[in-house]
Amino acid sequence: MLLLLDAAGCPMVSTARPWDWLLARLHAFRLDHALADGASPEASVELALRARLLARARYRRDLAHGVSRVLAVARQAPPAGRLAVPVCRDRVRACEDEFTELMERLQAVGPVPVRGIAKAGLLLADASGPLYRRAAPDDLRARVRDAADGLRL
Repeated sequence: MLLLLDAAGCPMVSTARPWDWLLARLHAFRLDHALADGASPEASVELALRARLLARARYRRDLAHGVSRVLAVARQAPPAGRLAVPVCRDRVRACEDEFTELMERLQAVGPVPVRGIAKAGLLLADASGPLYRRAAPDDLRARVRDAADGLRL
C-alpha cells in the first residue's frame, strides 16, 4: 500500500502492482533526477516506489561504499597496464572532506531525506558530471556539498 497525494493535495491510498515496480526500476535515472530536483515521492506510484528503494539501508550502504571507492581511487596512482576508474583524481582529493561527510551521512542511523540519497546516487552515476569529466560545467565540491546537505533532516 502506498500513500499518494492527488492533484488537490489530498491523500489517497494506492496499491503497487508488479508492473509498477518494473517501471520504477526501468525509469530509475529519470525518477532519481525528479526526486533530486524536489519532486514529492507521494506524487506518483513510480516516484513512491523509487523513493522506497532509495531509502533502504542497503542502498545507502552501497552508495557510501561507492564514495569510499572513489576516494580510494583518487588517492592511488593509476595502475599500470589496466584501465582505472576515470575519476578526476585531483578534484576528488581537493574535496576529500566533503566526500567523507557525504559518506558519513549516508551511513547515519535512521531516516534521511530521499532527495539527498538521489543526489548522491546521481553524483556517482553521472558519467558526464564533474566527478568523471573535466569539461563538466558543475563544480564537484558544490555537488558533493549539495548531496550531503540534502541528507539532513
